[in-house]
Amino acid sequence: MPSKASRTLLVACGVTLLAGLAAPATAAASQKVSTPAYSWNNAAIVGGGFVDGLVFSPAQPGLAYARTDIGGAYRWNAAMGRWVPLMDFTGFDDWNELGVESMAPDPANANKVWVAAGEYTQPYAVPLDGEILRSDDQGRSWQITDLPIQLASNQNGRNMGERLAVDPDDDDILYLASPANGLWRSTDGGATWSQATSFPVTSTPDDIGLSFVTFDAVGSHHGEPTKTIFVGNATGTDLYESTDAGATWQLVPGEPTGMEPQHGVMASNGVFYVDYANQPGPNGMTDGSVWKYDTLTGAWTNITPEVPGEDGNPAFGYAGLAVDPGHPGTVMVATNDRWSPIDTIFRSTDGGTTWADVGAKATLDISASPFLAFGATPKFGWWIASIAIDPFNPDHAIFGTGATVYGTDDLTAADHGEPTTWSSAAAEGIEETAVNDLLVPRAGPCMLISAVSDLGGFCHTSLNRSPPVGMIEPIIDSGTSVAEAGEKPLDVALVGYDGGGYSTDGGAQWSAMKLPVGSTAGAGVVAVNADGSSIVWAPADAAPEYSTDGGQTWTVVSGLAEGAFPVADPVKAGVFYDFDPAAGSLLVSTDGGATFTTETTGLPAGVNPEGTSSLSQLHTVFGRAGDLWLAAGNGLLYHSTDGGATFAAGRGPGASSVAAVATLGFGKAAPGTGYPAIYLTGIVGGVQGIFRSTDEGASWMRINDDSEQYAWIGQTITGDPDVFGRVYLGTNGRGILYADPAGGGAG
Repeated sequence: MPSKASRTLLVACGVTLLAGLAAPATAAASQKVSTPAYSWNNAAIVGGGFVDGLVFSPAQPGLAYARTDIGGAYRWNAAMGRWVPLMDFTGFDDWNELGVESMAPDPANANKVWVAAGEYTQPYAVPLDGEILRSDDQGRSWQITDLPIQLASNQNGRNMGERLAVDPDDDDILYLASPANGLWRSTDGGATWSQATSFPVTSTPDDIGLSFVTFDAVGSHHGEPTKTIFVGNATGTDLYESTDAGATWQLVPGEPTGMEPQHGVMASNGVFYVDYANQPGPNGMTDGSVWKYDTLTGAWTNITPEVPGEDGNPAFGYAGLAVDPGHPGTVMVATNDRWSPIDTIFRSTDGGTTWADVGAKATLDISASPFLAFGATPKFGWWIASIAIDPFNPDHAIFGTGATVYGTDDLTAADHGEPTTWSSAAAEGIEETAVNDLLVPRAGPCMLISAVSDLGGFCHTSLNRSPPVGMIEPIIDSGTSVAEAGEKPLDVALVGYDGGGYSTDGGAQWSAMKLPVGSTAGAGVVAVNADGSSIVWAPADAAPEYSTDGGQTWTVVSGLAEGAFPVADPVKAGVFYDFDPAAGSLLVSTDGGATFTTETTGLPAGVNPEGTSSLSQLHTVFGRAGDLWLAAGNGLLYHSTDGGATFAAGRGPGASSVAAVATLGFGKAAPGTGYPAIYLTGIVGGVQGIFRSTDEGASWMRINDDSEQYAWIGQTITGDPDVFGRVYLGTNGRGILYADPAGGGAG
């Protein structure tokens, strides 16, 4: 089947909610939206997510690529000493394409690289199918082909690979091992694709499917298709081989059986290394093994360094696998799901006859990302799905984990029984957190407080450095909401799965809050009243409750149901608000959150109109009593200045051109104006993007361009109350972004 479409994208490249944002059919006529110059950067966390693929280019020293499960692809910039994101152009409507299934740099041409993108095989993915990106300039610009199949970069089996491979002797030929639809092939450099019908497996119902494609170029000739190709089948626990350039395929004789092939790496001497596990991973592995296959003799040898479950060993599997390109007998393999004592990497210089445990003697330098201490001792790694040895320097290697990339420049010390040093600075430039909420506190040591998935949350005292030890993670798992007391801003609450934290010093120190009585999960939304005397927590799995003792005891709120999104008035101490999208009504509490009653009816009802992902959101404005903004279920924007008694559907031609709102926030007013600047993500004047208004929503300016879209950005945005023009943006996989008008914060 040919590809559906091919398009060219020329850009300079520097789950949460699961639907694309599109303008409703009744959107107002397009209006020209001016775009001031803004400069976008990441607030440094350094890492923060699963880096499941790392590949050095064999064609150029210092060139490497990284893939992430939800945060796009990166290129290593050796001169800068950091990774450069390559897929920030990915738009709202294409959020599913920010996850990278696999990548393949050209073995002979350093300028060429290919990426297979697509996060999910479920019907909620937008767009539904995956795509192939191809570049002739190391990812600075791309041509994109839409595939007719789905990919699965954020599903089980994403630790396998690489699934995308380019023929080392003819880069017009590429293969893609898909998770559900068999083997796919391109003969025109990735511009068009069709299923390789000669391959025995054409579909796999478990969405794990084929795990890797590996070429054996030993004895082949440049300019002719490589004859020998290996493909792993993780669904059928099989290894297939073609010796006629893909015309026919057969099972490899004598192959290990019963477990799923994870990675396959060919050494330059014709020895093929394969590691196995009993589950696709990255979680759930309890058994595994490592084998080598001599393609010249046909002999298989079990070279497993440590047998899971034997001789007192814990249960685990094997994942990352690498061979030194210049030393074919040097192989490295990583354990996976060995939670006790911890995962490690084994290294052999004699083809697997003997092994050294690299992790057992490793020294970790986490100064670039102190959160990796996780409140205790730094871990050598977990989910070590990828190891890469520099083809131009055998002392240099990198490996990815569930939270970072570690790198070393003294790797061969392990061959002499000596320690090696690994640094998380190898992850500089990679920012992969999924951000659920942001707060710029008006007092205290934190420039920015965040609630993020997996890592809890952070207090940034500098935007250029990863926050110091003292993050919220020991208290909560995935952070979901953060709020401050409007008139007592040193009081801050942050909640997430399994817990919550309360701070009375602006986020420097945190005390654990107990879960609401009816909740076992926590998470959801938190609000703190103006003087800090009352907290309302609406958890994910129970009706909202309120506390008057810093979260130590809780009482069920009267008048609010499960799923509420309460907010506090920043000035009136007893007042909270909530919008009920099912009824289209505003509810108000005047007794510190104990009871809520209906204040206003007749507001737009319904959640997520067809074709949009804009949840109904109610927002207060710092320092202003009774000032409410509602991003309603119809995607439009409404404003109240009387505590919700009345709402106006915007004002002026600028406001009427707001066709869809995903989220909004507020920052310092522009010089000479009295109302805070408003920031939103959505569609204004027929344009999708990030916008700022300095005149209470009468007109809007776009503050990003098409190279700065960051896929799903509908969760949280906020301005800075002290710096006009500065805006902070939460993403689902590209971390925390902030921007200032070009030339400084006073835009």
